[in-house]
Amino acid sequence: YDPSKTASVVRQLVLQDNVYAIFDGLGTPTHLAVVKYLNSSKVPDVFVASGCDCWDNPSAYPETFGWQLDYIREGKILGQYVAQHFKGKKIGYFYQDDEFGMDGVKGLNYEIPSAQVVSKQSYVDTNVNIGAQVAALKASGAQVVVSFSIPAFTALLKLAALKLGWNPTFVVSDVGADPITLAGLLEAFAKQGGKTVSGNALTQGIITDGYLPTLGNAGNSWIALFKKVHDTYDAKAPLDGNVLYGEAVAYTFVQAMLKAGKNPTRADLTKAIAAGLPQGPAVAPYDYSATDHGGMTGAYIGVIKNGVIVQQGPVWTTNTSPTGPVTAYSGTQAPAPSDGMP
Repeated sequence: YDPSKTASVVRQLVLQDNVYAIFDGLGTPTHLAVVKYLNSSKVPDVFVASGCDCWDNPSAYPETFGWQLDYIREGKILGQYVAQHFKGKKIGYFYQDDEFGMDGVKGLNYEIPSAQVVSKQSYVDTNVNIGAQVAALKASGAQVVVSFSIPAFTALLKLAALKLGWNPTFVVSDVGADPITLAGLLEAFAKQGGKTVSGNALTQGIITDGYLPTLGNAGNSWIALFKKVHDTYDAKAPLDGNVLYGEAVAYTFVQAMLKAGKNPTRADLTKAIAAGLPQGPAVAPYDYSATDHGGMTGAYIGVIKNGVIVQQGPVWTTNTSPTGPVTAYSGTQAPAPSDGMP
């Protein structure tokens, strides 16, 4: 997660290894270090592992495509939920001080009345000392804290709040709320401080969102498929949100490659995605077109219960504009193919 290293290894992949494409490049600050280089080199830069709205810029970055729900849409969906379910409550923000956090806050601000927001605290991912920010949130009287944070900082936020004897309702973006990852971090960080905690107990009740079927829904055909693949090829790793993400984005990449045809050129791949892709494992449609390289358009609200995310209500879709409504998705997700192949 070091942009300078990202720049050097991506250049090595392109110049020495002659890669066909860069797939699922991880992180907002890291991938911003290479997006111009990849586009100037005409290397397909597909399904960036970041919800930054910056990837949706076909005129400047014709080779780049997002995949997951962007942070502005996610902020709007979470923000509408907060506005509806916590009317009159004091709201605090905790967010990463880069495009990830700032895009999320932008979406939140579109939906949450500004009069309810009593504190906005940011962190940088190189400084784990967030005591001052958490103390400021507590002092503001915030009853609900909305967090656009990576998992380590979600865990630090929760533990710092406990240390202060403060227990607001936490609403955490998808990136920072995978129950298994978060529970493990909470236990590990607490142990470093000489304490023993139950990670599952500490994640209980966290409100989040999801743009893939929840792992707690064993009856979902996509979860059944991804569990079968996991159990066959990766059984030693916990079946968590990271594994689910990896399998789902890989499935989408296979969809794109098949659509690009036999012996596809680099241009064939980007053309295939820009012409649109089937919904596949996403809970809402993609918006790929010649003028839109964003990715998914919606998510559901979920609550962590007993170590799994439980979906609450419908899938919500929206756009990135300040006035675009957040509406219930009326379509249905096609089941996973029986043979597992697109």
